[in-house]
Amino acid sequence: MQSGSKSKREGWRSELPREGVGAAVIEKLKEEKRKDAIWQGKCSGTVYIGGSEYEGHFSLINEACSMFAHTNPLHLDVFQSVARFEAEVVAMTAALLGSKGKSSGGEICGNMTSGGTESILMAVKSSRDYMKDKKGIKRPEMIIPESAHSAYDKAAQYFNIKLRRVPVNKEFQADVKAIRQQINKNTVLIVGSAPGFPHGIIDPIEELGELAFSYDICLHVDLCLGGFVLPFARMLGYPIPPFDFSVKGVTSISVDVHKYGLAPKGTSVVLYRNHDIRKHQFVAGKFY
Repeated sequence: MQSGSKSKREGWRSELPREGVGAAVIEKLKEEKRKDAIWQGKCSGTVYIGGSEYEGHFSLINEACSMFAHTNPLHLDVFQSVARFEAEVVAMTAALLGSKGKSSGGEICGNMTSGGTESILMAVKSSRDYMKDKKGIKRPEMIIPESAHSAYDKAAQYFNIKLRRVPVNKEFQADVKAIRQQINKNTVLIVGSAPGFPHGIIDPIEELGELAFSYDICLHVDLCLGGFVLPFARMLGYPIPPFDFSVKGVTSISVDVHKYGLAPKGTSVVLYRNHDIRKHQFVAGKFY
């Protein structure tokens, strides 16, 4: 989708240089970066940290990232600090989303991921396998409103799940009645967003929770955009409807730390109601 016949890739490297570039690579990086668009304060939904890259919170984030750029979190025994920080981020995020309340069940757990899409993928995969163990479902289906994130389409293809998409209601919210009509013996998961990306509208999570609980199926809430906004709006007294683990029937939540958590790309958190659901996120394999 280029205008004109001249390729924008003209002059790009396609082979390793014969000799190392050395420190000159830094100047090259700076030169190319200067050609980027001026995005600060102008690109909604792109970068959520404001201000200059060389001062304030932005600078702090850059310094913190550089300290751990060469760690490998897979090796928890070596990089114990990273393991601790992940656990703390997950716990603090969970606390914002109802883990301290009695209705949560006291087992909220989770992991960090590379972004909202991966968090949704993990939640869908875990829900599929959890429901297979629990109810023996071998031809899984999930039901999503049209306003749901495209990550669910990707998850359906990855994990061989039939995707049933239903229209939103006149308020552009997930239509609970329409979702109920699509539930069958193969349904493993229904979905709600708080808010959804297309319209910024919060789905009726409480009603979806009642629906999921009554049919004994999973409910994932996409809080990637609102996870670090809604809890504080509620603290300030805004009339925010229930959206988190305080809602009976919610089994998993995705929330992006790299959005209004003001962390660097890409960092997200996926949370589960209990350890029994989360264990299905993992795959035990052989090393060759």
